[in-house]
Amino acid sequence: MAVGQPVYDCHRAAGKIKIDGKVTDKEWAGAVPCTDFRDIRGDGWAAPKYLTTMRMLWDDDNLYISAVLEEPDVKAGVKDRDDIVYHDNDFEVFLNPYCDERLYYEFEINALGTVMDLLMEKPYSKGGTYIMTWDFQGLKTSVKVQGTLNRSNDTDKGWSVEIMIPFKGLSRGGTDPLQNKEWKANFSRVEWLTKPEENWVWSPTGIVDIHYPDKWGTIRFVQ
Repeated sequence: MAVGQPVYDCHRAAGKIKIDGKVTDKEWAGAVPCTDFRDIRGDGWAAPKYLTTMRMLWDDDNLYISAVLEEPDVKAGVKDRDDIVYHDNDFEVFLNPYCDERLYYEFEINALGTVMDLLMEKPYSKGGTYIMTWDFQGLKTSVKVQGTLNRSNDTDKGWSVEIMIPFKGLSRGGTDPLQNKEWKANFSRVEWLTKPEENWVWSPTGIVDIHYPDKWGTIRFVQ
């Protein structure tokens, strides 16, 4: 891993996690809370206006990701699966399980629970294009709004999301992705405070483009 890129120790879940968007299962207490989201451009840019708290856990079958997003006016309008979710405020996951900095998976979700997921066989900068017909097999998600969705005349607390991604859906040629105890990954939050949008990420890439897996952080799977 490159110097300065973040590392997240993803611990084994102590029990079964209910995917209900509430992030209240006692198992999440054993997950490291990550609040170190920054402007995608890196040093010298303003810190995110709202707090994002991300956690991860794993078991033999699944990767679990949760995020709690501070948001005083929770809004979302994109309703159709695989529509352009980042036209709303959203939470995004990028996974490169085989650490080849080429093939990776992208996941996006908004406060309505609308999902966009796709496969990249290589980054755009290397001539890649998205495969939108690809979907996470067995994916489970749930969103919970702490406030009132699409009502701007009051103040909300925010929204939370839970995601379960089965490892079997990330298999390459029958190879278990957990054979690699470290993955390249990134997490992003698109926030439409103004135009253009804000991009708050776990591992800054230095430019307003997250599709540079060589600049992502590392997930370490630990017991």
